[in-house]
Amino acid sequence: MDAVTALVIVAHRRLRLRRLLVAIERNPQLLEAIDMNRTIGRPIQLAGFAGRLSRAEKLETELAVTGERYDTVLADIDDQHAALKTHVGSLEATRSALDQVISRMTAGSNGGPNDGSESSSDSSGAAVGQVIEGKAEL
Repeated sequence: MDAVTALVIVAHRRLRLRRLLVAIERNPQLLEAIDMNRTIGRPIQLAGFAGRLSRAEKLETELAVTGERYDTVLADIDDQHAALKTHVGSLEATRSALDQVISRMTAGSNGGPNDGSESSSDSSGAAVGQVIEGKAEL
């Protein structure tokens, strides 16, 4: 049984006891119906209740501490999730900006072969991007 389940069970027990006490406060004659003079037939079984009650109180205290720690961790996770959402938004904006830069760079001609031909030529017939070797005359 995990801590949360045990906490819920304890809360239900306390609620039932609270309801019983309220009912007795509203109708004190309910106590008259209970035979208060009954003897307890098993005192040995009752002897262990003091230890059980102290253990239950200790468990209740520990559950409260665990519940507080649990709430703290959940709050931290919520904060980190909010930070991640903000970070993802900025990453998406950066990606969009990079996509626009790349599309602008690839949209226009940069003098290279765009139509599948080997090279482009300028007006003198020399291929653009080709190295022409020879002696220059002065």
